[in-house]
Amino acid sequence: MDRRRFLTVLGATGGAAAAVSACDIHPEPTEHLVPYTVPPENQVPGIATYYATTCRECAAGCGLHAKVREGRVVKLEGNPESPINQGRLCSRGQAGLQGLYNPDRITDPMARGSNGEWQKLTWEDAIGRLQAKVKEARGKGIACVTGLESGSFGELVDAWMKEVGGRHVTYEPFALEALREGNRLAFGTAAIPWYDFANARYIVSFGADFMETWLSPVGYQNGFTRAHAFESGRDGSMAKFVSVAPRLSLTGMSADEWIAAKPGTEFMLALAMAQVILAERLAAAPADARALERLLPAPQQVATLVGMEARDIRRLSREFAGSKGGLAVAGGVATQYGSGAHVLVASVNLLNYVAGQVGKTVKFGPNHALEAAGSFKQLTDLVADMSAGRVALLLVHGANPAHSLPAAFSQGLGRVGYKVSFSSYLDETAAASDLVLPDLHPLEQWNDARPRAGVYALQQPVMQPVFPNTRHTGDVLLQASGRASSFKDYLQTRWRTLHQRYGRGRGFDDFWSDAVQHGGVYADAPAQSVRLVPGIAQRLGGLAGSAGASEKHLLIVFPSIALLDGRGANKPWLQELPDPVSKITWHAWVEVHPETAAKAQLANGDILLLESAHGAVRAPVWITAGVRPDVLAVPSGQGHKAYGRYAKDRSFNAFALLSDTPADFGGRAFAVGVKITKTGDHRRLATVEGDAREQGRGIVEVLPLTKARQLKRGAHPFAEEETPAYARKALDAWAEAQHEQASLGNYAGEHPRWAMAIDLTKCTGCSACVTACYAENNLATVGEELVTRRRQMSWLRIERYYTGGEGGRPVGAVVTPMLCQQCGNAPCEPVCPVYAAYHTPDGLNGQVYNRCVGTRYCANNCPYKVRYFNWYNYAERGGEWESWPDPLNMLLNPDVTVREKGVMEKCTFCVQRIRGAQNRARLEDRNVQDGDITPSCAQACPSEAIVFGDLHDKTSRVAALAQDPRGYHVLAGLNTQPAITYLAKVVHGAVVEG
Repeated sequence: MDRRRFLTVLGATGGAAAAVSACDIHPEPTEHLVPYTVPPENQVPGIATYYATTCRECAAGCGLHAKVREGRVVKLEGNPESPINQGRLCSRGQAGLQGLYNPDRITDPMARGSNGEWQKLTWEDAIGRLQAKVKEARGKGIACVTGLESGSFGELVDAWMKEVGGRHVTYEPFALEALREGNRLAFGTAAIPWYDFANARYIVSFGADFMETWLSPVGYQNGFTRAHAFESGRDGSMAKFVSVAPRLSLTGMSADEWIAAKPGTEFMLALAMAQVILAERLAAAPADARALERLLPAPQQVATLVGMEARDIRRLSREFAGSKGGLAVAGGVATQYGSGAHVLVASVNLLNYVAGQVGKTVKFGPNHALEAAGSFKQLTDLVADMSAGRVALLLVHGANPAHSLPAAFSQGLGRVGYKVSFSSYLDETAAASDLVLPDLHPLEQWNDARPRAGVYALQQPVMQPVFPNTRHTGDVLLQASGRASSFKDYLQTRWRTLHQRYGRGRGFDDFWSDAVQHGGVYADAPAQSVRLVPGIAQRLGGLAGSAGASEKHLLIVFPSIALLDGRGANKPWLQELPDPVSKITWHAWVEVHPETAAKAQLANGDILLLESAHGAVRAPVWITAGVRPDVLAVPSGQGHKAYGRYAKDRSFNAFALLSDTPADFGGRAFAVGVKITKTGDHRRLATVEGDAREQGRGIVEVLPLTKARQLKRGAHPFAEEETPAYARKALDAWAEAQHEQASLGNYAGEHPRWAMAIDLTKCTGCSACVTACYAENNLATVGEELVTRRRQMSWLRIERYYTGGEGGRPVGAVVTPMLCQQCGNAPCEPVCPVYAAYHTPDGLNGQVYNRCVGTRYCANNCPYKVRYFNWYNYAERGGEWESWPDPLNMLLNPDVTVREKGVMEKCTFCVQRIRGAQNRARLEDRNVQDGDITPSCAQACPSEAIVFGDLHDKTSRVAALAQDPRGYHVLAGLNTQPAITYLAKVVHGAVVEG
């Protein structure tokens, strides 16, 4: 960022952000720079201001706190008051910053000229063209396609479409239509209930990736870990988790048992479990379910089809019902094979119902907003009208159907008279439009959302627009319809209804200010009772397995945890985030079982040609035991033909393989039969994976639940004795003498010993902590080529190791975060010839950047391999490896140095947060309290697996966890004395070695 740009942001944007306060939130237009000799009100240079808003990176609607420094947002955190995410935030939510500052945003309204080139317009001209086209298209077909808009903006679009005689089509590529139709089939309602994972005692997921992309992954992951965590002395045992799915996803890796049922037969397993519960009277089933016993299949009837033993089906049934808190979930994209996919959801609903859990762990009432997400059938009906020339004007906002429906939609666009896009980026749909009216980013605009019944989440502009000539689409629609009011006025009008309901005697201004300050209004939704639809068993029995299950090679398209349907592909943090399962970055892949690979003589990186009846793609092979031998799997999100420098022409588009015809439940089949051909080409995978297995190094310790319960306070089953007994006394005396000699200057007196505890029973490997570290500590994204050369800069990595798979043992996986261990006897420090690596008085392994000369001796001597070298100057403006092209550099944390070429760097435990908390405590004349300091990784973690504090404070949580019987240090035999204590993973059943 040059000086002129910095001063513009410092003054103009600073003044606006100061105005965005709880008293009068309004982004006042700024005509003059405000010098800091006259500082903006409520803003002190160097002191952050936090504003509440709502994340719009997916439909979950998590609450946000935006950290603003000198008028620019530099970090996004979860809002602790939001019942959706309770202060936690996933990688996609944190990467919203890179959407705000994206260098490929559209800066001005544009129209396609007669020569096919884009021409910039004034807003008056652009809105005039829109008005003229709307007037011209009346009665000839007007349609508006948007993403899910559950709040006031969606209501505005509905009203405007009715006014002009058009139709509003809501389109989400992963709208979970099978889940809604399955609920309608079982209970007569398309509502999507809230699932109470936190109070479940036995969880079975039939392909629902609730930790990744299903409904509300942050909230559900948090609830899951509350149920599945092991707490010493807690009344009752940790919940058991069983995953039934054709591939071992991130969600499946946390399972105590993975059942790779034959695709399309999962519903049979659910029905057989329900039959056992009824036949053996294992639960107090509702009266209308008792007669179903004779109509449901018995385990022996379906065992062979499913690929399980009948006795295992009975065992699962007894465990599920006997837990008195069972929860079964279904409806994920990975099991949306085709026609009949909703039958699985209905079968799982029946299982919950006969177990007496509907109304307990399955709660209708606080329903998810995805119920209103439209359907794939509605979009294909629109595409048919487009192709037939029955759409004269098409408007698109918050959706990119030209990417997710590449063939049919693109063909239909060619028959539409005039296309208008409101996209902030030149994605595939915008690139094919005639007029582009760039919208503000969600962090720059007023809006609201209702992600769940009873939750009314507000968005507010937390800074002035990065590109001043962009405009809120709500303001554009209001002006195009001839209204003089702003969208903020429209929004407040809608909120006056809420004020009447929740105002509690306050005036509207007070109610509004309070809602903006807290991020919305949060209320409890009344419970709704549901009953089984009569004849449900007959309806389920008449629908057999899903189409495509018998194909020789069944290919499943699953949502990428980072890129989702492709909307995250223009954010380098998400591109460089290793997939939690494959550890691959920057490109897609096809998962192949080792048996299938051996038959076809495939190796990792071999290029396969995948051909379906609908399209063909070339995909590199990744061989994994985490997928069935008769199944291939590919992630969505890549393969863009536009959408900016980080997404365009990268890898392949998995949607190209899928059918454009909706299934019988109104949704899309995400499985298809494919022919595979070995091309003979090969590429190196851009992966950060090391060994796929631990090789017996004890990096991730695992305890069976029965043994964990027997551990007594003071026991340390994983402790290693580094020093022989005869030498211990001499070593202690030597250490004491060294300590006395070193107690000089800043090292004299009492100091804290900063430390961390990581509970591996809670950690799921979701990688939210990884992105949080990138955002907080100005880590460079290096791109696909350098990742392929293993030059990634991530200070924190999630290591994934497979277990089992040999000798008939079940396949599973374990994960662990690996970062600088802040060793007491740090091997990196004594080998540095220039003392760049040194030990701080409070126990950190410090790194003096301007002293480092890049010998890399420290990295060679680190047994944990958590030091990273700057091979290039990633901050060089216009350089080949530039990581922060303008205005992406505006997200850099001003409290953290941006490192130069030739410098070694590593995790600092977010030392800037430590020093900030110490300074605040000093100003307030008190000691730092436990909980005052939270590193970025711990703050983001949806599972609350990371605890930070002072080991010398015996009342701190981290000190207590360091003495937990499950605690151990990685590679403790090296006597490095790490500051990080890992708590062993606890599992149901026997431990399967890696």
